[in-house]
Amino acid sequence: MTAKSYLLRILIFGLLACCAVVGINYVADPYGITGMQRVPGFNEHKIEINEHTRVLKKYQPLLREHSALVVGNSRVELGIAPAHACFRGAGMQLYNLGMPGAEVETQLAYALNLLYQQPVKTVFLSLDFTDFISTSTLPRDGDSALDRAMAGFRFTAAGEQNPDYYQSVLRDYFKSLFSLDALVASVRTIALQSDTSADRDDAGFNPARDFAEAVRIEGPHALFAQKMDNLTAKYNRPWYLRDSQGQLNPAFATLGHFLDIATARGVKVYLFTNPFHESFWDLLRDQGHMVAYGDWMRSVEALVGKYPPGTVELWDFSVDSAYIHESVPAAGVKSGALQWFWEPAHYRRELGDLMVNAMLSDSCGTDVAFGRKLY
Repeated sequence: MTAKSYLLRILIFGLLACCAVVGINYVADPYGITGMQRVPGFNEHKIEINEHTRVLKKYQPLLREHSALVVGNSRVELGIAPAHACFRGAGMQLYNLGMPGAEVETQLAYALNLLYQQPVKTVFLSLDFTDFISTSTLPRDGDSALDRAMAGFRFTAAGEQNPDYYQSVLRDYFKSLFSLDALVASVRTIALQSDTSADRDDAGFNPARDFAEAVRIEGPHALFAQKMDNLTAKYNRPWYLRDSQGQLNPAFATLGHFLDIATARGVKVYLFTNPFHESFWDLLRDQGHMVAYGDWMRSVEALVGKYPPGTVELWDFSVDSAYIHESVPAAGVKSGALQWFWEPAHYRRELGDLMVNAMLSDSCGTDVAFGRKLY
């Protein structure tokens, strides 16, 4: 064999290997961005998706047309189901953009990415007090936060074409189709298909299969205890809503920026606070954070009051209610999940359904059994 033919064979085998990697990743679609059909027992559940929700929710919602969005963090991703009958009854094609650990500017950048590309007419935007506080009182400029967060999207915050967008797309798809990490994710997706594994459905909702499995194995007390340990470590130090000059956290300016854009485009926005289990509220109270919380609620109401009636609604589901006082079983008791909460900071779909019933009660004919409308 000549050196030339040897090199040619190496090149051909290399190209075939590359095509095989891309083909496997495209068909298995471990990150849910290629639009390949979900086949039971093969790629139905995206078991590696917990670490890749940001790339999923940048591209997956563009595979179909949506007229409504749920925006927020992991609480709405687990709690607000796009399949709710009131959404369907209103003719909404809804996508759940909830993303674990996302800051306000990231949440809103993903929302604008769809507002500029799809016929979105309604946005359900959750607000968490903990997303508007900081451990520092140093003054910060928040005017460009939304612009920075949209650096990798098709449009800028102002709705102009982003000249670097296709470079971002190329990087994202290269990592998703032509990388060892993606290949490992594809192999694991195919090999470890299970009804108890992590997943996100085609509407962006997290069905909490991994939460349910953890509760089944360890009991609900273990999830509560672990989360409370994390929350205690985080909030047992000073947190501030305002800086040393008395200015609100920059997230408020970012929220106002988004509401200006959305209302100018004729998008109806439902702002809502999330419910937490009483153990979380006890922690905030014990650590002295409730004064800032009261300031935060008043500031949110003042912001909403600047917009014409009917354009922005504000619902409060952080109010005290019977739902947040569920008793947590003792350690080792495997009694199944609580009715309303997975753990102190994440409510279940069952409670989220009541929240949707309230917000859409006028059009859906449902009762307001939980929460209150402030605006």
